[in-house]
Amino acid sequence: MKAIQNPYEFLLNEMSEVKRLLLEIKNAPKEDYSNKYYTYQQVADLLHVNYQSIRNYVNSGMLVAEDVGLRKKVIHHYQIFNDDNTLKIFKYKRKS
Repeated sequence: MKAIQNPYEFLLNEMSEVKRLLLEIKNAPKEDYSNKYYTYQQVADLLHVNYQSIRNYVNSGMLVAEDVGLRKKVIHHYQIFNDDNTLKIFKYKRKS
């Protein structure tokens, strides 16, 4: 007599593989943004605005730029990104 096999064995194996991959992705090391800085042009490209708009945001106090050299200023990662790494919206923000 032929032994009866579990017809769902293949699906159970595939589900366990998917579960293993999801846990691997979940436990992957997160990138450290505490030392990540952007130039004015990089911020302008990320926000899809002009370079002058970034300078205006810094001059009005909406963004805080840090001096790196005599003429170079950079903007910290958390100035332009939220905690969940989505871009902040500056376009319609009112000046305070």
